[in-house]
Amino acid sequence: MVTTAVSMPDDLPRGPLRELTEALHELYRAAGTPGLRMIADTVTEDDRFRDTVSHQKVSAMLHGSGMPKWSKLEPVVRVLAEWSTPQRSSSDEARRFKQLWDAVNGGDVPAAHPTDEQDGRVRSVFVLGGVTGETNYPDFEKAELERFSQRLGATVAQSGADLIVCSPFPDSVDFHALRGFVEARAGGTVHMHRPRHPHIENKYTQLLAILDADAGDQIKSWFYPGPEIDDPDSLGQAWLLCQLMAMEQADALITVGGKLGKSANTILHLAEARQQPVVPFAFLGGAAERVFLRRDWGRSHPWLDPRKLMDKNAVGEAMVIANQMVTARVRALGLPQRPDTVFVSRARLDVEYARALDDYLSSAGLRVLFGERELPADRTVESAIEDAVLRSDLFIVLWSRSYAASRYCYDEIQLALKRYRAGELRLWIINIDGSDIVPPGARGLPQLAARSPTAVVNVVRDLLADAR
Repeated sequence: MVTTAVSMPDDLPRGPLRELTEALHELYRAAGTPGLRMIADTVTEDDRFRDTVSHQKVSAMLHGSGMPKWSKLEPVVRVLAEWSTPQRSSSDEARRFKQLWDAVNGGDVPAAHPTDEQDGRVRSVFVLGGVTGETNYPDFEKAELERFSQRLGATVAQSGADLIVCSPFPDSVDFHALRGFVEARAGGTVHMHRPRHPHIENKYTQLLAILDADAGDQIKSWFYPGPEIDDPDSLGQAWLLCQLMAMEQADALITVGGKLGKSANTILHLAEARQQPVVPFAFLGGAAERVFLRRDWGRSHPWLDPRKLMDKNAVGEAMVIANQMVTARVRALGLPQRPDTVFVSRARLDVEYARALDDYLSSAGLRVLFGERELPADRTVESAIEDAVLRSDLFIVLWSRSYAASRYCYDEIQLALKRYRAGELRLWIINIDGSDIVPPGARGLPQLAARSPTAVVNVVRDLLADAR
């Protein structure tokens, strides 16, 4: 089917919005005026991007209708830049369009991505819990839970992480965290894991009806088998499966309350057994409080004042705590001594990140190896890379979608995983675009998110701090 190109609107008044729209049309033409659905589907299916976009939203951008969120405009710009002839740098185009967007915005709306100072290192957070009946104010627990959960959702969104939930029901932590997340208008994606069931779908439809019109673009649904028998026990098992799969996708869990006889308690025990970071807000008691009481915080997390986890008003620090826990988990893999030689494994398109890391590591007195720099004229690519990996004490992966598509990167990480499993090499995975880890042997390893070259350097500096 032949698609009709969208024309630049003639009636758009002069000013910053017209300049932004004209620039977008120029990029759209350079990309060959692709179909709007093709643009929207590419953005939505691309794991690099934290937000999704509909074809109607792309049309609105090209018509200059209203102000798009940066989390929706940026991926459209990057996709069109990559489709342009000749191909343009998506990073350069994103920076150019961000200046145009800021001019329209007047700088009043927060950017979709955290600043380097925020340094968000968690890619996704699973939120769970509920009322407990254990407090001195059982009739008011629901109101406290709703208020806390909505603030928590906004905190997650503003940190740059994705939110993982399971339930669309209005009496759940999930619902109120989701609402806080999307109403923060900071971009990002809500991943909802739920069983197929007519009653649940009806609740989900009602949920969408009370949110902003474009909120559904931020929610990605993951479906699982519904109950075999339509009774409470079978439905409970279906929900448990969804929660288990949600936990698998999360870098960290944040929990509040939760009855001891419900599934949250089981999920939290399992997360602790797997050494997944758990941030337990204990003021409502229940499963979250039991996690809090089981932990020797002074020994396991000496940097944390545990009183914050008893304070409902510390919700704004939830992601700061989660970031520190995830960093500590990677650090716990431990460097017995400061490394001498570091192999940085990255895709060629991610050169800005690699260059910043190379500069920092070299200035710190470490020898830095890259695959292509270790290729003498008389060696094959494979043997030279293997030799470089064997000479390294530390292997740092700058994971991205481009990395996943490179056969040379695949060879490098496979060699590193062999040495890592043998206890001969430390391996750190830094995820620079939020895409899923592909190699099966690496999927279960802890990872840290870093969304800028400066953030990558900050992560590595922190991880090296204890190695002397």
